[in-house]
Amino acid sequence: MLGYTRYSSGEFVRIITREQKLTLSEFNKLAEEKPEIDHKVDEELRKLRDHRDIVIDARLGFYWIPESFKVYLDLDSEVAVARIFKDANMNTLRSKSGEGSTTMGTVMDQVEERMRSERTRFKKLYGVNPYSIEHFDLVIDTARHSPQTVALTIFDTYRKWLTSSSWKQVVSRVPLGFSFKN
Repeated sequence: MLGYTRYSSGEFVRIITREQKLTLSEFNKLAEEKPEIDHKVDEELRKLRDHRDIVIDARLGFYWIPESFKVYLDLDSEVAVARIFKDANMNTLRSKSGEGSTTMGTVMDQVEERMRSERTRFKKLYGVNPYSIEHFDLVIDTARHSPQTVALTIFDTYRKWLTSSSWKQVVSRVPLGFSFKN
């Protein structure tokens, strides 16, 4: 909507995992032992600091570019696991291989392990918790937001932030029972 260029630390991680033939879980375990792996990803983020008209999707974007408009997309872990499980199984069906499907419990374990690893690593490396909402200008609970309403909420709030001389964190939640279709 803004016409900005998007960068993703997740893409930097995917490049490393492809190059080293690692799963995400293996990457996280290796990064716990070798902090230079996280430093490599973080260096890519720091390079973007002086760019204009960009959107950065990164756990530590708030830390590396504190003067930016910072958005935290929040989601209850059970809803996140259900979405990941659904996406994984849809991708398996699309590939027609029948392989790769997993259980909700396995996905939950993977999500919890990734979050634990990131909290531990980033606390040790930088003294920050990537899941703490206090560093963000806008927090959106995405459980009942559609991707379109998330985008519109970010767009509208960002425009207000640009013209504000002082800012107080905004939290956006869609109440239970509310529908954007009504």
